Amino acid sequence: MEFLPLLIFFVVYKMQDIFWATGALMLATVVQMLITYLQTREIPRKQWVFLIMILVFGGLTIGLRDEHFIMWKPSIVYVLFAVILLATQMMKRPALKGLLGSAMVLPDKIWTQLNICWAIFFLLSAAANLYVAYTFSESVWVNFKVFGMTGVTLIFTIATIMYAYKYMPEEQTDSANDENKG
Repeated sequence: MEFLPLLIFFVVYKMQDIFWATGALMLATVVQMLITYLQTREIPRKQWVFLIMILVFGGLTIGLRDEHFIMWKPSIVYVLFAVILLATQMMKRPALKGLLGSAMVLPDKIWTQLNICWAIFFLLSAAANLYVAYTFSESVWVNFKVFGMTGVTLIFTIATIMYAYKYMPEEQTDSANDENKG
């Protein structure tokens, strides 16, 4: 469900242009939030932040007829994530542990490493997004954003899980293996 607005953005971009695609992204994100609310009776804070950013940068893109605003949004989101991860790290309360600690038990040292790795990943992603946005065509940027960054994030997520798996207590890895068999 989270990728549906991005997919709609891509399809409308291929059929029209960046401005129509941006409007479709804005509308799809609002509809996505409405569906989430109807299903769960709540909307996570992360989705509110995404909605506000999409509406602000999308509104600027359409209102000023300047595609650069929607191109900046991913980098700003990535930097925001990196800042949050690094700030929580400095407070000795890694955000990743807070988000995922109930799903997996890891030594604090590993949570610290993962938190820092993800912060670096987000900073590199922000830089890569801006590099592609300002070095290549708009069409290349759209493909990079939809497929490249989504793919790289998926690969990094899998690598993170594989790395963390080595440090999980044996009983936790045994129960994970049992669930995969069932």
